[in-house]
Amino acid sequence: MVASLRPAADDGRLVEDAPGLRLREVFTQFWPALRPLRGWLALGLVLLAVAPLIGIAEILLFERLVDDVLVPADFGPLPFIAGLYIGLNVLSAVVSGADDYLSTWVSQRFLVQLRTDTFRHVLSLPLHVREQRRLGDVLSRLTSDIGSVEAFMVRHLANGLGAVIRLVFFVAALFWLQWELALASMVVVPVFWFVSTRLARFVQDLSRERARRGGSLGSVAEEAISTAPLVQAYNREDRAVAAFHRQTRGIAEAALASSRVRSAFVPLVDLAELIGILCVITLGTWALATDRLTIGGLLAFLTLMSQCYRPIRELNDLVPSLFSATAGAERVVELLRESPVAEHPEAHDLDQPRGEVVFDEVSVRYPGAGRDALRHVSLTAAPGEVVAVVGPSGAGKSTLARLLTRQVEATSGQVRIDGHDLGRLTIRSSREAVSLVLQEMLLLDTSVHDNVAFARPDASAAEVEEAARAADADSFIRELPDGYGTRIGQRGRSLSGGQRQRLSLARALLRGSPVLVLDEPTTGLDPESARRVLAPLRAAARDRTVLLITHDPVAVEFADRVVRLEAGAVQPDPVEPPPALCTDLAGSPR
Repeated sequence: MVASLRPAADDGRLVEDAPGLRLREVFTQFWPALRPLRGWLALGLVLLAVAPLIGIAEILLFERLVDDVLVPADFGPLPFIAGLYIGLNVLSAVVSGADDYLSTWVSQRFLVQLRTDTFRHVLSLPLHVREQRRLGDVLSRLTSDIGSVEAFMVRHLANGLGAVIRLVFFVAALFWLQWELALASMVVVPVFWFVSTRLARFVQDLSRERARRGGSLGSVAEEAISTAPLVQAYNREDRAVAAFHRQTRGIAEAALASSRVRSAFVPLVDLAELIGILCVITLGTWALATDRLTIGGLLAFLTLMSQCYRPIRELNDLVPSLFSATAGAERVVELLRESPVAEHPEAHDLDQPRGEVVFDEVSVRYPGAGRDALRHVSLTAAPGEVVAVVGPSGAGKSTLARLLTRQVEATSGQVRIDGHDLGRLTIRSSREAVSLVLQEMLLLDTSVHDNVAFARPDASAAEVEEAARAADADSFIRELPDGYGTRIGQRGRSLSGGQRQRLSLARALLRGSPVLVLDEPTTGLDPESARRVLAPLRAAARDRTVLLITHDPVAVEFADRVVRLEAGAVQPDPVEPPPALCTDLAGSPR
């Protein structure tokens, strides 16, 4: 039945379902995040226990109102009973308000901490893991799916515990009033349980489909918006809208299917509740006729029974809700179980690095790859030296940069900085020793100053300007409308390619790391712009080790030594760099 209700698989499975989890596994996974709040949870349980006691007291007071005031038409006890009613009502309002605020406070604290921890975990993942996932799907897991975890761990479990506590107290009160009627009222409980368990099986599968479609929707939207110039240039707006519509329709169809399933089961619950009430009224008439119960007692019993059915209904709805929340929790758990970059248990900081880099018989194979990205690569780079690594696309050049920045670990061999095994250094200190200028120019939607100072947030304005001058960026920055305060747009789209690359270089120079890695820094630049971007390397290399990853002949002009990679291996014959074509911008010879 569920298979027929699921939306058609018309999205090419952009995002796969996460592995299924049992309710217990979800609770075990996220309880450590909730444990620091257990004191407040205990206080919440106390408030949950007080609330039904007040409700029972009000119902029993109603019995006295009927039997002592209404039936005998005696208004004498009325002021006292009315005063008690008012007092209980005020107390109930205080308890209810405190419980509502406390539950909201706990859930939001848990949600904030879980989102922060998950976001930190995502940022700690190796680059190849993030590249395997669609960005829109990851964002969906960080937002709506984490909301499902909060619903499971706090809201639904608190509601469930509250329903159980109220049910226990109300059932005890029913048996205290009239145990025969109490037994009659309980005959419908198996029906409630049957409906909730059957409904849960359908709802869980449909909820998984909604969660998966939500991730696909985010992926489609992110891809279309981020490539909007391409979509517009090729007139593919209709295609992008159609893909977005398919995912939105899939979510809607899953929601409608869930509603159809619920509408098939809910009438059974209503019928069972009606049968229970009719049974109690029938037996209650007999109890009145035999003086086993007063009219006030019967009315109080019926009121208690209606209060008793309410938590039973809540528990009936809770099971499907828990399974529905589990669908989102499964997607968060799958993300959390991705292993971050491992740090050696005896890792130590790299103190005062000089920048000597050694690759010693290094091999790298990415998970799931059929061959090594690097095979027994050995090369050295010393401070004051510019080493160019050249080779065709796919030769493994960028993997060298990923090794130095700890985005990937060597499968065999050793990478050393100043004689220290990179794998035995703390990730933070090893990354501090290496500044990276990427092929993809990653700039922030903020001011020029803040983009350069991203490398060192405590840098002064003078230091930022000095780094910009060293990268030959100061002159064009000062021509911008607000100079260093100019906002450059998302990914620096208001700047030219050469300007963006010089800004990226200024950021790397400001950091002051002894190792500077440039990964295809001249991609998309004409020869003149490329030479202008690379000219500052001559000064930068005086006190740094510079690793220049490129396939651009213009970039090779600036190298002291050239290493060629092919199919992940260093070619034995050294490549001679071409003669320096000119002096640098300051006029000093190469």
